[in-house]
Amino acid sequence: MLRENESEKDLKWNFNLIDYNFKSINDTTISLERSYFISEIEEFEDDFYLLFKRDYSNDKKYLVIKYSSEKRNIIFKEINFPLSLRVEKVLYFENYFVFLSKTNNSQNLISIYNTNNNQLKNIYEFMNYDKTILKINKINSSTFGVFVSENNLNGLKVISRIMYDLSGYPNNKIRIENRDFSIIETKFFENKYALSILGNKKSRESIGIQFNELDDNSVKSQKVYYFENLSSLINLTNFKKNKKIRIREEFYLDSLFTHDNKIFLTMESLKSDRNNDNFSNYQYIPFYNTYSGTYDKKINPKFGGYVHNYCLILSFGYDGRLFRTHAKKINELQTFKKKKYIKYIFEDDYYISIYINKGKIFISKNFNNLTAEDKDYLYEIEGFDNETIIKTETNPEGTYHLKNKEFLTYGIQNIKKIDNNRKRVFYINKIEIIN
Repeated sequence: MLRENESEKDLKWNFNLIDYNFKSINDTTISLERSYFISEIEEFEDDFYLLFKRDYSNDKKYLVIKYSSEKRNIIFKEINFPLSLRVEKVLYFENYFVFLSKTNNSQNLISIYNTNNNQLKNIYEFMNYDKTILKINKINSSTFGVFVSENNLNGLKVISRIMYDLSGYPNNKIRIENRDFSIIETKFFENKYALSILGNKKSRESIGIQFNELDDNSVKSQKVYYFENLSSLINLTNFKKNKKIRIREEFYLDSLFTHDNKIFLTMESLKSDRNNDNFSNYQYIPFYNTYSGTYDKKINPKFGGYVHNYCLILSFGYDGRLFRTHAKKINELQTFKKKKYIKYIFEDDYYISIYINKGKIFISKNFNNLTAEDKDYLYEIEGFDNETIIKTETNPEGTYHLKNKEFLTYGIQNIKKIDNNRKRVFYINKIEIIN
């Protein structure tokens, strides 16, 4: 757990390491200038990395704090970038940090920081081309991948993955494309397979899935499955017979794994709602400005969050043949952040999906046997010590899969105490699903 406390010119940041039973293992406090605000928290090899940025529009300084839970020490690394940047993602290696950043004019920059000699190496090639870096990911302990989107000669989007070593040199490149459609998003699995979302030209709406089998960084085979032919998804939508089916959803790839000798892909649809002011009335209040010491008000009054409409599970054979699809309508899930919310547990005869939003726990048990009826459950997160929960906010909130069928969820609640006093509190709950 991490929390901040006021202390004149500085802010005190408290690190409280707790076990799964919420017992405190270690408690550490540091002081930072008020101008620093936290940007990202990541875990790597049982250590926690916290990324802080100076809260000035043109400041080039970032601060990485490594908190070692085993050694119980804290290491500070201040990094000066050559340009004013917005860091979007950091990959942490044993002796290196890899940064994906954007400049003020939306150009991409990759930076590699050596923690041994405090040297920063920048890869400038993506700033000079009409390409967009979608993401970076870790391939192994010494290699990372850069996913680049660009238009081909026909104006369709293609995605390339370029692999780099930690010295900043490219190793190899593989290109995923389709002759008739744009490649919107791609995930690689074991460097043997690539699964991608297809869309029409100049559109983010999803129309299907492409399965590529790879061989030595080249495409060996390709299969395409259109959403309009997936009966499990079509049956959930309001379509009229004898008319062309159009899903009109933006799907995003979630998890990719093997189970029961098949490749499973989970997906979730998200749509931005910018016409609902009722949702955004309280959405921006939790943003605490560490420099001014005040809560920032809403920025875009029309922003209504992200609506999650459908989740989709596809299972493939290793040859790319589609074995089964399962689609489900998501109810009452509207979130502030653009991220996938649903977590899954797969068993031999069934799978469980769970998401938590606005203080409610939604659980579904879906059976592999087509004749068995799926079961849905809804629970309310209860207050502590007879306190009444008035409202559970959606920013911040999150759910993590701990182990087996145990989950951790956190957020902000507005409560009324027994003496009728009202209070705004942070909560953290552990949830276990019992058959």
